[in-house]
Parts: sequence; structure tokens; C-alpha cells
Amino acid sequence: MRGIEAALTILIHDNGTGQFPTEALRKLADREKMKGTDISLASSLIYIVMRRKELWEKIAGDYLRSREKLPDPVVMAVTMGIGGLLELRRFSGGVLINGIIEYLKHNKSLAKYSSLVNAILHKVIEAPGNKLEKFSKSSSPQARAMFAGVPTWTLPAWSRTWNNSELFEIFAMMNNPSYSSLRVSPGKNFESEDLSYHVSEYSGAINLHQSILPLNVPGFNEGICTVQSESSILAASLVKKFYSGKNIILDMCSGRGIKAGQVLQENPGAKVECWELSEKRSKSAEHELERLGVRDRAIMKVGDALNLEPFDKVSFVMLDAPCSCSGTWNRKPESKWRLDWGKFDAIVDTQKKLLERAVNLCESGGHILYITCSLFKQENENVIAEVLAKHQECAEVSSFITWNENCFKRGKPYGIYILPVNSWLDGFYCSLILKREKGGLRI
Repeated sequence: MRGIEAALTILIHDNGTGQFPTEALRKLADREKMKGTDISLASSLIYIVMRRKELWEKIAGDYLRSREKLPDPVVMAVTMGIGGLLELRRFSGGVLINGIIEYLKHNKSLAKYSSLVNAILHKVIEAPGNKLEKFSKSSSPQARAMFAGVPTWTLPAWSRTWNNSELFEIFAMMNNPSYSSLRVSPGKNFESEDLSYHVSEYSGAINLHQSILPLNVPGFNEGICTVQSESSILAASLVKKFYSGKNIILDMCSGRGIKAGQVLQENPGAKVECWELSEKRSKSAEHELERLGVRDRAIMKVGDALNLEPFDKVSFVMLDAPCSCSGTWNRKPESKWRLDWGKFDAIVDTQKKLLERAVNLCESGGHILYITCSLFKQENENVIAEVLAKHQECAEVSSFITWNENCFKRGKPYGIYILPVNSWLDGFYCSLILKREKGGLRI
């Protein structure tokens, strides 16, 4: 199967079925025995569509406005064609259009629309001027949001966190290409003659000048390095700075174990208990920790973090809370289109319950590190404020981060944001809470 056909197949038939398009593409590529170049093209087209879906739909709507109601697959063909023509600068526009038209012609119910789609896409490719410029330079938050690939329904959440100038800066950051970072295991050396990279000034990570799958990284199978966003590396590094060495570290929402692996490597004497709701992700975490050679110091439990009990006393809780992932929408654009206000409010409610549980589980004198990959105040400062108001024995460690680089911004008033100022940093938020000993002074 060719790349253009595969991308349309995924976007038309698999989108909205509960399966992420990238997962569907992997299955399709295996089934159809697709070549690497076709997989790469299909992946690029899917990413382009999902990243700025509202923008392409808006431009497509201008061409389709006077038309009768068209079938959804036809609208998707136009949408993908517009996105590909305006973003795939190194790929022939004519080849892309021909691939889309051939796909439609080979489908009996869609063949009659092929001439219409062909005419529309040729208008796009032949029209003078930059169609994206009016969005990228607009003074309208809605236009800037569409250009940044931000769902416009989320604008109220953004405006409650950032003023307009800050918001436009963040939206501009979201147009940076997303490249991979590598965390090198302690005592190991990373070398590659095939990959272009540099060492990060922020975290010491290896920053690649491309995106890459873990299995394609030299030394990955041997545990030499881990593909991990630089913001994630910075957040998890705070455990080493404040863990007392007493009792266990609890990773309340361990996911696939990336941060747990880092914590275990950076704290050689520590034991980490990993809780994960998904059995599949927990199994992935086990494999990750085995790959790094630290599985023997990890306790794995599957279940709801609101109900599980730790096997021993906990002096440090790392809570990487489930969130909207708004800080990673540029890197992982698929999930944002599945959100709505109802789901968003449910996520915030879960965050508050998880942080409340983390405080109750932590021993006096211990710390709770609250992390999200969100840039929304509702998921960050507001959650911290509500839980601190209930627990007078707790206080935020106000000086927990002394980094002074341009990628860090103090929250209002709690925590600190890591901003996506370059291709390796995602938008993250961190807050460190101390559960004071009885009679302890506020810090």
C-alpha cells in the first residue's frame, strides 16, 4: 500500500474508532507489508492533519461552503490534501493530488467526487500568496490557536492562565518541530556517527536533530540510553535533589516506567513502588526497568492509585498526574481532539483526588512532587492551592527550582512551568510540597 492511500485509509476509517491513528498505521503497515518510505509519508500526512485539524477544516470550508453536503470521506480527502499541499514543501503537490484522486476513483461510492476534489486542490496549489500568513500574524486568539494546532474550545482555559502576549508566545513555541531527546544511563557513553545531535545546556540530555523511534537508537536495547523528552528528564531529576534516602519512593501513576527508570538510576539505593491503572502499561514499565537493569529495586502494582496501598512507609511521592497533555500537543497531536469540557473537568477532579491521596500517603517530613504536561492553571496552580488549603501541615517548597533559564516561568503563585521554547522541550508543570513534621515552621 502506498503512503497517500494508507494515510487516507487511516484518517477516514480508523479515526474516531477509539484507536489512535499512529497505532492504526502500525497495524496497517504490518498487514500490508508497507515500505519504509511509504510508512514515513503516511505518518507525515497523518501528523500534519491531526496537528492543525481545525485550520485545515477552516480552509477546506472556504472552498466547500457553496457546495451541497459532501460525504465525510470526501471532506477528509480535501482536508488532507490542503494540509499536505501547504506543509509538505519537499513533496510534489502534483503527486499528492494524483494519489488522493486515485484513492477516490478506486472507491465506487466516492469516485463521482474525484473531479471536484481535483479542482479544489489545484486551486489551492495554484492560488498566489501564503494562505497561512493571515493566521500566523493575526491579532485574533482564535486564528493564532488554529495556526498553533490548539483546539479553539480550550481558549478560555488558556486565557485564565496566560495574558494575551504570553499566550501568543506559547502558541508560537508550539510551531517548533518536535525532535527526540535521549537520557544517557549513568556510567554509559552515547556515540553515533549516523545521528546529528548536541548536548543540552539545560539537562545534559542528548538532543537529536530529528525524531526517532526508540528501537532505532544505537545502544537502546543495551540500556545505554532512553528516549525521553527533556522536560520529563528535568522534572524527574527533582527526586534526586530532595529524596532523603529514607523509606520508599512511590510513583503513583507510573505509565510505561520512563520516569521510574530515571529515578532508580539516579538514586542507586532507592526502592520505587510503581502504581499503574493499565495492566498493559505496567507490563511495558516492567520491560523498561529490565532493559535498564533496575527491575530488582521496583515493586509493580496494577490498580487504581486512589485505592492501592504501599508495601512500606513512603517518604517521597512522585505524582505524574493524568492531564489534558496541552504542553505536548505539538508532539502528540492526536489526543487533543478527543477532549471536551466534560472530560477536562473530570481530569481536574481526578488530579485533586490523587494529590490529596499522595499527601495522606506521605510520611511527615517527606515530599510530594506534582507533575503534569499541561500548561493550564486549572490543572496546576488551582489543584495545588485547593489541596494546600485542606492540609495546613503542608507547604510548597518555594525555592525548589533555582534554574534561571528562559524556559522556566514561575506559576501564579505555585509551582514552575517548563515552556516549550525549543524542539526538545515540552510544556510541563512541577510543584514540590513538603509535608512538615508536627510543629514545623512554614517555609
